[in-house]
Amino acid sequence: MNEETATYRRALRATAIAIVALAIIAVPVGLWVDGGSGVLAAEAGVAVAALSGITTQVAMLLGHRQAPHIMAAYIGGSWLLKMLLIVIALVALGSIEGFHRGLLAGFALAGVVATLAIDMWAMRAGRIPYVDPSSNAG
Repeated sequence: MNEETATYRRALRATAIAIVALAIIAVPVGLWVDGGSGVLAAEAGVAVAALSGITTQVAMLLGHRQAPHIMAAYIGGSWLLKMLLIVIALVALGSIEGFHRGLLAGFALAGVVATLAIDMWAMRAGRIPYVDPSSNAG
């Protein structure tokens, strides 16, 4: 396994841990704010954050060894798919009477910010070369 693969796996593992921790925090906060519907709203926000962060990281892990145009298709396709799913979920959840939109937004925002911070940390900590040392161009 090369360093680039290790970096993407490290980011994916850290994101999964952060999402699980956020989901655990969402239960008591949702109960405290709005009872059972608050838990549903908070966990839906965590699910939106998980879909947003993990989809991109999986696409990077699968696509980084491909040709650049194939990798771009992985990233663009995963972005389009997750945006479509998030919009469908938000429209469906928005029609539920008594759904706490503030909890959904708060936990979604917290999760997305956490996954972006993890992405930045992983890329900065990764020792990925900018050039291919095996090429003899010169």
